[in-house]
Amino acid sequence: MPTPDPFSGYVNDVTFPDRFHRELSPAWLTYASVLGGARPKDLGKPFRYLDLGCGFAHSTVINAASFAHAEFHACDVNPAHIDAARRRAARLGIGNVVFHEASFEALLDKDLPPFDFIVMHGIYSWVDAGVRRTVRQLISRQLADEGLVYLSYNCQPGWSAEAPLRKLMLELTQAADGGIEARAASAIAGMRTLGNPSFRYFRDNPHTIHALQALVDSPVDYLAHEYLNRAWEVHYSVDVLDEMEAAGLAYAGSATLADNHPALLMDRQAAEAIAALPNARLRHLAEDFAANRRFRRDVFVRDAQASQTRQTPAQALRHLEQTAIGCATDIEQIDARVTIPRGALSFQAEFIADLRGLMRQGAMPVGEIVARLGANSRNRREILQNLLFLVASGTLTPFAHAGGYDETGPRRASSPACAAALACGADEGASTFVPCETLGNGLAVSTEEAEQARRWIAGEAIPVPGRLARLGVLRGA
Repeated sequence: MPTPDPFSGYVNDVTFPDRFHRELSPAWLTYASVLGGARPKDLGKPFRYLDLGCGFAHSTVINAASFAHAEFHACDVNPAHIDAARRRAARLGIGNVVFHEASFEALLDKDLPPFDFIVMHGIYSWVDAGVRRTVRQLISRQLADEGLVYLSYNCQPGWSAEAPLRKLMLELTQAADGGIEARAASAIAGMRTLGNPSFRYFRDNPHTIHALQALVDSPVDYLAHEYLNRAWEVHYSVDVLDEMEAAGLAYAGSATLADNHPALLMDRQAAEAIAALPNARLRHLAEDFAANRRFRRDVFVRDAQASQTRQTPAQALRHLEQTAIGCATDIEQIDARVTIPRGALSFQAEFIADLRGLMRQGAMPVGEIVARLGANSRNRREILQNLLFLVASGTLTPFAHAGGYDETGPRRASSPACAAALACGADEGASTFVPCETLGNGLAVSTEEAEQARRWIAGEAIPVPGRLARLGVLRGA
């Protein structure tokens, strides 16, 4: 059996997959909270950010490069994670990250400043109740007034049919010999043998066959951390709400942006049934059932109720209209038909054509886009809804601030960290995430795009990569 951390029951003899999560960006979290009525964070001013259970800190290091004026902290109990995170920060020349190789309990004893953002990805469902209690202590003690918390976890009812697969895999792993890779491989082989319609569980729950195949196709490091911890719990969202409320927080929204728009998740009959429920708590839980939700990315805010009551609807709308959005992909990918959780959504071709024209100029405040598209006698309320739905679908993206082309000065990357990240992508022959100050997030850049950028910066007579110029990653003429 893999070795659990003695304080948490968490697997620590195999590293966690090195992945970037865009939802951990301060700009992304601010947008999600503004949708819920919270007051926006001024990301142009200095702020502090804490990543609990950071793994390789891929997201936090890139976010630190995107907000050089902010102070980032990253904590993980696994020495291999922190060592790799430090090396990544050094490779990119990033100096505004403080790394803590420590348990959460040990972090409580440190003299830490208040934080405007505290994030935890892949932690809450995979540690025991004592560690979750320590997490809430850290939040209660270290979160600044009106600070935001990001908390992801497995939730019901979406796991109700598949949770037994995890128990089966855990027992098969315990019965196997060898190291973690050999044990996991043996468990997968055993599950493949058992996973057939001769077993009534699989016959009565046919979609678990697809879930089993997904396990077969997953890397061992992911399987170990997702399924083989001694502590593993699927939560009901309302129970998490209660725990966060006890820590002084209120629910502000979801970093899974589509989840903030019920119309994208459920049909009218379901929406009406939920609306008829007697209180917000029941409505919150019922939405999980309507969507059969299995994973949540919740955003909470300290003193949210007080700040929301100080805002009129007009103030909340103004904050939303001041939020910048843009297109982080190729402009032509802004399509008249987009995928949403309940199917597809279509927009008028003329509206999409006009929107593409605006987005070629760079990110803009929502209110400015509405005003400019509304000049053709369009309904401004509908335009606003369309823009929010396009962001929820992933066609458009929250930005830290408005901005476009900057053709002044010599050819260059926007920062030394950005130049180093582009060079890594070109040298390593793999797609990479590059810090983007305008986006306030990591920008996925292909190997070819990184190589073209490097050649352009070097002065070769080739076109500037248009997307990188539009997003401010490259500057100059």
